[in-house]
Amino acid sequence: MSFLVLHMDKFKKEAVRGIQNHNTRERRSHSNPDIDSARSSSNYELHDSASRNYAEAVQNRIDDLLLTKAVRKDAVHLCGLIVSSDSAFFKNLSPEDTKRFFKDSKAFLTKFVGKENVISAMVHMDEKTPHMHFLHVPVKGGRLNAKGIYTRESLKSLQTELPKFLQSKGFDIQRGIEQEPGSKKIHLPTREFKQQRNALDSLKQDVQTVSAELEEGKKREVELRERLQSYEQQAQEADKILKTQHSIPDASMFNFKSVLEKAQHIIEQQKISMVGRVVLENRNIALQYNLREQTEKNERLEAEQKRSNETIGELRTSLEKQCAEMDEVQKFLRQPKISILHADFIQQEQQRAVREAEEQKAREREQQEREERERQREEQERQKAEALERQREEEMRLARAAERARRGMGMGR
Repeated sequence: MSFLVLHMDKFKKEAVRGIQNHNTRERRSHSNPDIDSARSSSNYELHDSASRNYAEAVQNRIDDLLLTKAVRKDAVHLCGLIVSSDSAFFKNLSPEDTKRFFKDSKAFLTKFVGKENVISAMVHMDEKTPHMHFLHVPVKGGRLNAKGIYTRESLKSLQTELPKFLQSKGFDIQRGIEQEPGSKKIHLPTREFKQQRNALDSLKQDVQTVSAELEEGKKREVELRERLQSYEQQAQEADKILKTQHSIPDASMFNFKSVLEKAQHIIEQQKISMVGRVVLENRNIALQYNLREQTEKNERLEAEQKRSNETIGELRTSLEKQCAEMDEVQKFLRQPKISILHADFIQQEQQRAVREAEEQKAREREQQEREERERQREEQERQKAEALERQREEEMRLARAAERARRGMGMGR
């Protein structure tokens, strides 16, 4: 049994460039050891877009909205949905089916957010688990409105409806465990760990419920067998009563009344026995049907309990392995030198983000200055053309006036 991983993140304008660097592998990542650069060529983009520049694509979509008010600086410009599952799920899929899984997921999410708002659907095959980063501009009601799109109810609906849609496409996948609202954002492997841990707890509860139902079913089966045996014994006694034939004395004028009463009594007893036998037979048939139905139900419960126990064993093994890996990572991160290096790295990343923002602003200023110079040049050329046109018109007017003057002088002579 595999569970769907569906996680949503919101990004402001200054984070868009970093998201592009990660998705397209424009820069080698030193902070994510799960990335195998040798396999990065296997990554692929499922969304056809005129621009591969995320910031440009986002701005173009915002410009299309023709907003009457300026976008707030802290507004969410981009939303990302990560779609994945556990390693066992993808292990059972061919490369073609894996791509179809992500294509079907993209189709469902595109319908949810609107095709015109989609920026990218990048599938990463170079990490431990294949996953898709589905990015879109959060537009609702003609404006940026991430809160209006991703409410608690809509997220729950996505968590429920996407697995159903994928199941209709032939994928054996179940609803995942939703992340608690307001919880700290974590990396994909940790989310998988929590998914599996929560799934294990849920499976344990399911096994307890199935075990209780199975125990109750077995008791019911024993009770039905006992009742069936009791009814069979009664039926056998009824047969003995029917087979017992009492002789009726010969009637005479002296004992006619007593013989008639005895005959009527025997007939009434036989009627009662016959009716009882029919009732017992009907009860016997009903009990046999119920017993067969209960037995089949018990067999199904036993099979389900067996599958659940096997899944629990697999999840427990996976969790123990991941716990060991996480312990090693935590031990590594607790080292003083590593903590210092990590702090330096965070500081460098912050400084890099500031530099990139300043460079972006400088590029925007240069672009505006180029556009302004181009506009001024075009205006000057337009003014020159108008001046030349006016000059030609004046020359033509003077030439016509001179021609008229010459004609007038000729007529006077």
